[in-house]
Amino acid sequence: MLELKELQNFVAVAERLSVSGAAKVVHLSQPALSRQIQALERKLGVKLFERIGKRLVLTAEGDDLLMHSAQLLDQAQALINRAYGLEHGHVGLLRIGASPQTISGLISPVMTEFARLYPNVNLVISEAHNDALVELVENGGVHMAVASRTNTCNLVGRELFKAELFAVLPESHPAKGTPMIDLRELAEDRFLVLRRGFLTRQLFDHACARAGIRPRIMLESDSTHTLISLARDGHGIAVVSSSAREVHHLDNSAALVSDGRTISDMVLALWHPNRYRPASLPAFVDLLEIHSDFRGKGLNPIP
Repeated sequence: MLELKELQNFVAVAERLSVSGAAKVVHLSQPALSRQIQALERKLGVKLFERIGKRLVLTAEGDDLLMHSAQLLDQAQALINRAYGLEHGHVGLLRIGASPQTISGLISPVMTEFARLYPNVNLVISEAHNDALVELVENGGVHMAVASRTNTCNLVGRELFKAELFAVLPESHPAKGTPMIDLRELAEDRFLVLRRGFLTRQLFDHACARAGIRPRIMLESDSTHTLISLARDGHGIAVVSSSAREVHHLDNSAALVSDGRTISDMVLALWHPNRYRPASLPAFVDLLEIHSDFRGKGLNPIP
């Protein structure tokens, strides 16, 4: 079997057509390099060089081997460079999961900056609700997800931001214009909510149960945009998360509170402690933290 070092020495001689010149480059003595070329010729069963007077020239077989050897060495170097890039997070595949509103409000701007810093990392985004995102991380479907940690999951992560519930009110609603509203004040209204599995829905259901409210749900949807549009047209009160980009630009939204406290939960960058994590993952999490404007203390880097 041929070794790369043998081909490197052959190419060095073939490109210079000089054993003495090539010997300096490959850090061998001229006799040692000559012996290696002769051994390569015996191994291949062909003559690679011949002398015409004082000149060293390639045979037809040597010329053919030079072309393919150069290509092979280039590929080997590219493989070494890629392995180095994988180790340092410069190339490879990174699979991220998030909810639709988080993708729009947080993941999208992070993707733009990440692509600028790591153009050779292939970023793949999976969209799902909170429960499904946790399952994706646990099952290896994604390397990391932006989600709330459920009671049953064994994932670890870094805190990013607190998701708070907001109520988007119809234009004619008497509470329009107030910065916050208690859930009990809306007990008789119709609600437009996300489907079960979303963190926003979990927070809403738990808050209603604690307040003793059986909400009148008019619509369950996968789309925050749909809920906001229907609320704007007067069809009910949309319950959305502060992570939704649109909610901060609305004059008919109010923080939803219960017993004077916001209804909220912490959202994290979650990963599995015992599964493979690409070297590029810490950089992506760092950007998430920066863009989510989280200012917590005592956070540990990804091990």
